[in-house]
Formats: sequence, C-alpha cells, structure tokens
Amino acid sequence: MGGICLGATVALEYASRVGERITRLVLHTPIYSPTTLRPGFKRQVSILTFGPVFASVDRLRRNRLVSDLYKRFLVEGPGVDPYDAQVNFDNQRRAHGPAAREWLRDGIGRDYRSFLAGWRKPALVVVAEDDRTVDVNAIRALDSLMPQAEIRVIPAAGHGWTPALIAAQVEAIRAFLAA
Repeated sequence: MGGICLGATVALEYASRVGERITRLVLHTPIYSPTTLRPGFKRQVSILTFGPVFASVDRLRRNRLVSDLYKRFLVEGPGVDPYDAQVNFDNQRRAHGPAAREWLRDGIGRDYRSFLAGWRKPALVVVAEDDRTVDVNAIRALDSLMPQAEIRVIPAAGHGWTPALIAAQVEAIRAFLAA
C-alpha cells in the first residue's frame, strides 16, 4: 500500500482499517499527524480553505498561470518537470473543489502516530529535504515510532516533481520493493 502526500494519508487510513491484508507501506511525504505540517503551510491551508476565501480559490485554481505561480513560490519550488506539472494541473481542474477542500482539511487533521507505532511490517518513508509542506525533521523522527522503517530523505529536492526527485524516488521505491 502506498501513497504520496495526501495520498499517503489515504494509504494510512486504509492500512489502519485493514492492516492485516497489507504487507508493506510506502509513504511519500506523509502527513501522518497535524504536527507534521510546516506552520506556514498550515496557515495557507487555513486561509485558503476558509469559506468566503475558498470560493475565489476554487475559481482561481482552474487558471494555469495562478496555479503555477502559487505552486512555484509557495509549495513546489523551481525546476518542476513540465509534463508532471501539466498532469498535476489537469488533475486539479478535474477535482471537485468542495470535495478537495474537505479532503485536505480532513487529511491534515488526522493523527496516525499510534497506528505507525504499532506497525511492524516493512515500511519506506520518502521525503524531499527541502519540502515546503512538511517538517522534514518530523518525518525523520518516524524512525523512533517505526524502527523497522527505512526513512529516505532525498537531498536538494523540494515538493515539486523535478527530474532529479523523480529519479531518486523511483530508485528508493524500486530498491525497497526488490528487498
């Protein structure tokens, strides 16, 4: 079972319900607890999902220029792969705004620390060293909850999908699954 960013939260929720059916976890940039988020990103989410503000955000997220500027300066950083940026934007446009808003709010409010402390099967946790959404030190600290987990911090990478990040994460996941 695996997931990336808020998808890791979905994977954690699923694993917490049917963990006996899952043999391994792969969590990329997991938001496993509200304490995992960087304070600046928490503020962004709080402001941008607030009722009256969200109505404007929901319209603006469909504008490629606005979306790219927000992601470049507040979330992902420079050097994002153009193909992946387009896929991300297409998915963003297809998403139902109010549902995405609730998924985000719900996902960042969940706390899976007790579940992770009890997980004894193999796990890989991947995070980019310069990620702007999560506290990378909190991700590194997962080894105290999950001593069997491999924590992989990809150096000189941010939240965005750059060619270097893609190659590093594919290699980390490939090696984990091959073991």
